[in-house]
Amino acid sequence: MQLENVQFEQGEALLLPTSYAALDKLVSLMTDNPRMTIELRGHTDNVGPPEKNVVLSEQRVGTVKAYLVDHGIGEARISGIGFGGAQPTASNDQEHTRRLNRRVEFRITGLQ
Repeated sequence: MQLENVQFEQGEALLLPTSYAALDKLVSLMTDNPRMTIELRGHTDNVGPPEKNVVLSEQRVGTVKAYLVDHGIGEARISGIGFGGAQPTASNDQEHTRRLNRRVEFRITGLQ
């Protein structure tokens, strides 16, 4: 599931303030389901070297994980992986569609 409106400074892992509402919803979901574990999945557009984009997507996953942990979610409940630009959901031909590829998604990995 894509975390709607989770956005970052271009080329950085710095969250924009508009991201907090979506992240707070994820915090609430995980708080209400204390046995839930998730995997964060980071993505970028195709601008820049592929190796750098993988690192950037991993850094963005780390930023989201840190936010969740800072808001009371146990670190052990969150794993993550960065894909760089390997899994676009939109065309990378224009800026307005490239923006859609700069995203963080999450998957529920357990509900024990």
